[in-house]
Amino acid sequence: MADEQSAPGIGEGPAKAISVSLPEGTVQALRASAGGRGVSAIVATAVEEHLRNQATLAYLDEFEQESGAFTAGEKQAAADIWAQAEEREGQWREAG
Repeated sequence: MADEQSAPGIGEGPAKAISVSLPEGTVQALRASAGGRGVSAIVATAVEEHLRNQATLAYLDEFEQESGAFTAGEKQAAADIWAQAEEREGQWREAG
């Protein structure tokens, strides 16, 4: 959580209304899938995920610049961990 001296981080702070333009078909699909969550919640979640992904990519790029490229073994280990996490998430979703 951000302290009083710093700006809020991704996903923190009060909600702010903004205007976003999307293709009509995207809006229709978004509204249909939003259900009780509401469009704003889905959009906020998607944008936060995008921003976190961008921050992760920037961190990994910086790490490689400072430490050298990841080895094939390191990449495979990360892919294996990611696959296990996705499998567990699928099990949690199935369990409800």
